[in-house]
Amino acid sequence: MRLGNTGSAILNYVRARSFLPRNENLDANLRYAINQTQDRLSPPRGGVISSLLFWIDPVSLIEHFEILLLSNIIFWCVCIGSLYYRKPSWRSLKKISMTILLLAFFSTGIKYYLLSKQKTGVITDKIIGVKSDRNTQNVTLFELHEGAIISVNQEDGEWAHISVDTDKTGWIPIGSISY
Repeated sequence: MRLGNTGSAILNYVRARSFLPRNENLDANLRYAINQTQDRLSPPRGGVISSLLFWIDPVSLIEHFEILLLSNIIFWCVCIGSLYYRKPSWRSLKKISMTILLLAFFSTGIKYYLLSKQKTGVITDKIIGVKSDRNTQNVTLFELHEGAIISVNQEDGEWAHISVDTDKTGWIPIGSISY
């Protein structure tokens, strides 16, 4: 940010956010960097899945795998214990640990799917015109400036189809963005 590379700084903050989703300093630095840009576009929010499964966004993928591993170990320890002690309390513990294991497995799968599907990019050129189609002679719909955070929907050769909001979409040269 101090070197004048606002786009690269924002890109690195967005990347770091996937590893440290609850870091307040990182969020503050990202907000500050976004406020220094001309467009002031925040990172895209998750959809319906992220709002229904509220615990998925604040936990990183590595933490999801750790929770999955821990719940798997606990489940198998309870299963072994229920073989030795045939009491109703062990059966209930087995059902509870199985439910937690399935929930952890489901959450980890959703988090992995969301991270692999979602491509968030940052404009690295000073100014770029968003075109209506994959050609430089097409109509310029709107302009984006360095540091604007976008969603990359599709790549086609040297062009990328991007969206800023739900209603603002277009094509830009793939060399103008980093993700």
